[in-house]
Amino acid sequence: MKTIKNNYYYIFFLFILIGIAFRYINNFDQMYWRDEAYTLFLSDPSMPIQNFLENVYNIDDSPPLYFYILRLFNEISYTPEQIRLSSIIFSVLTLLISINFYKYFLNNEDSLYAFLILTFNIFLIWQSKESRIPSSVAFFSILNFICFFKFQKKYNIKNSLILTISNIFTLSYYPFLICIILSQYLFIILNDRKKLKNYSLIFFTTIILYIILNYDYLLSSLVKTSHIGNLEPKFFVNYFFRSFFGTIVFGGFSLIIFSISFIHIIKNKQNNLIYFNIYLIIISYLFVIFYSYFKAGINVPRYFIFLIPSIILIITKVISFKKIFIYIYLLLTIINTIIVFDDYKIQKPRLSYLFTHIDSNLTSNFYVDENYLMDKY
Repeated sequence: MKTIKNNYYYIFFLFILIGIAFRYINNFDQMYWRDEAYTLFLSDPSMPIQNFLENVYNIDDSPPLYFYILRLFNEISYTPEQIRLSSIIFSVLTLLISINFYKYFLNNEDSLYAFLILTFNIFLIWQSKESRIPSSVAFFSILNFICFFKFQKKYNIKNSLILTISNIFTLSYYPFLICIILSQYLFIILNDRKKLKNYSLIFFTTIILYIILNYDYLLSSLVKTSHIGNLEPKFFVNYFFRSFFGTIVFGGFSLIIFSISFIHIIKNKQNNLIYFNIYLIIISYLFVIFYSYFKAGINVPRYFIFLIPSIILIITKVISFKKIFIYIYLLLTIINTIIVFDDYKIQKPRLSYLFTHIDSNLTSNFYVDENYLMDKY
């Protein structure tokens, strides 16, 4: 549409503001889950570094890098609200760089539609209201995608070095992002063999330096055999789509469209680079299955939040050939998000309710049957 082309940047800026609003509204009126309280405890900037590392290895499954970045951020203000703010910032940054990601596959107008669908994705909005790692994982994943695409488009020493550093950081930040590194390698093997030798050097350098830099974390992880998210038959029915899109109905509808688009792309051998996203989705789902079977259950949607931009890309890539389809899907996305905006699977207690129903004149002390980790909150 000519109107969209002429007002591209105004529309982009307007919906960034709307995206911020969706992530901000009611964000600071929700109490913490236990693991969010762990995040607060572990990101205390006053904690000695040696105690910090020991506590991270013993308490949480995420690597120290995430908590170390939060420590620096919490130097500004060490409060539960500050960590929530970090999730909002990472979620908005994800939207800002997503338009660059989509332009590798789509024209400007269709990139904007994909960006809008991502902006209103209810799962990304929900995760921005959590004091946990997923929102930042989504951001660093897209950043890594772009580094890989630049390397694939133009091989030189600069792009190779940037990709190597990005891969090491990405893997150190969140180990399940090994799915991205493996997808890069598979793409090079199957679609761009002339870079195989060069990328092999990047791949093995990444793995070796990752092990060296994260040796203590890896040792602590090896002794942990329990996890949440046992693999269940329903995984093979919804593939996280119910959570990624907020409801059974819209998740199922999106899964059907995605499946049709997925098959269409494979049959028609479209944009060569789009196969990276295909490989990423396949490898990630296989990773869930094999890791859950051989080590510990990881059938948890937020662990694989980095799949959402690629899923939206594949849906948009095919349905955008008729604008009416993309308009309908975008409209349904917005309606779905508005309906289930605060409808989490398990509702968090609201601070406003607590303040309204507790008489401070009658109550001066509170007792919680939890350990010392909850004292921070």
